[in-house]
Amino acid sequence: MASLDTVVLTMESEVQMNGNQTTTAEQHLWVDYQNDRIRTERETNQSETITVRNQSKTVIYNAAENTVSTFNNTGNVTTGIPLDRTLNTSKLSYVGTEQIDGEQTYRLNVTPANASAMPDTQSVDATLWIDTETYFPQQIHIATDGENFKYETTSRFQNVTLNTSIPDDQFTIDIPDDAEKPGYESNMETYESLSALKNGTSHTVPEPDMPESYSFEQARVFDSSDYHSVTLQYEAANNETVTISTRDSTEVNYEDVERYDEVDVGGHTAYYTEFEFGGSSTAALTLPRDNSTVSIVGDLSKSETIEIAESIADE
Repeated sequence: MASLDTVVLTMESEVQMNGNQTTTAEQHLWVDYQNDRIRTERETNQSETITVRNQSKTVIYNAAENTVSTFNNTGNVTTGIPLDRTLNTSKLSYVGTEQIDGEQTYRLNVTPANASAMPDTQSVDATLWIDTETYFPQQIHIATDGENFKYETTSRFQNVTLNTSIPDDQFTIDIPDDAEKPGYESNMETYESLSALKNGTSHTVPEPDMPESYSFEQARVFDSSDYHSVTLQYEAANNETVTISTRDSTEVNYEDVERYDEVDVGGHTAYYTEFEFGGSSTAALTLPRDNSTVSIVGDLSKSETIEIAESIADE
C-alpha cells in the first residue's frame, strides 16, 4: 500500500452480529495518497452518505437526511482508512493459494499487533486474500468474540484500479443550499507532536511517565458543545502501543463491571483488567476522577500500567 499513488475501488461488506443480525453496506472509495485526500460514498439499507477528507477538513453529507457536518483535520488522513490501518498494524503469515471469484489469490492469516482500541474483545480470527499479481487485497474476513457480543465481517474489494489519475472535482461535494447542519459544534484535531498539542488545545494534556521503550506517536483532541477528550498514543519499536485518554466524567459504575478489579493508584481507586487478543495480553485501566476519567490501554504489565496511572493521577 505504501507504494501506491491512488486507489479506486468498491468495497462490499456484510456484518453478522451474534449469529442472527445481518447488515450489508457498499462503499465506493477514491484514495489519493499523493495529495492526502479521500472520498467515500457509503450505502447501507438505512442511509446514504458522502464523505470527503483532506488535511484540513472532513465533510460528511447524508443524502437521506439532507444534513451536512464539517470537522477540522490536522495530520495525515489517508493512513487512517480501515484497510491501511489493518495492514499496517497486523502481522501476516502465508497459508497457501486459493481461488476467490475465479481469481487466484494468496491466503494469509492476520494477527493484529495490539488490541488497544478493543478492550472488550476476547478473541479475533482474521483471514486476508490478496491478488497474486498486484498483491492488493481481494477479501478479508474477521470473526470477533467479546464478552457481550460476537460478530463476523466479510469485506470484498471489487473494481479495483491502482495508480490512476483522479480528477480534483472528485474530492468536492455538491451540497444543496437547504442542507441542515447539526445543532452542535464539534471539532476533531490530530497532532503529530506534544508541543503542537499543548499549543493547540486549552484542555489539560496528560504528561505520563512512560517506559523508555515507548515514544509519542500521535494525539487527538475531540471538542463539542457538551463533550471533550484528549487521547495520546505511544508506540514502541516492535509496534506495541499504549493509548492514554482523558475525557469527561461518565456515569458508569465500574464497581458493578465484573471484569474489573479494584487497584490503588496513588491513593485513588482505579479499575484494572486484562484481555487476550491475537495471542497476547493487553492491559486496561480506568481511573475515575472528580471531573474527568482517565483510561490507559496497551501492551503493558499490570505494574507498568499502574505506574503510568500514578504519574498522572493528580494532574
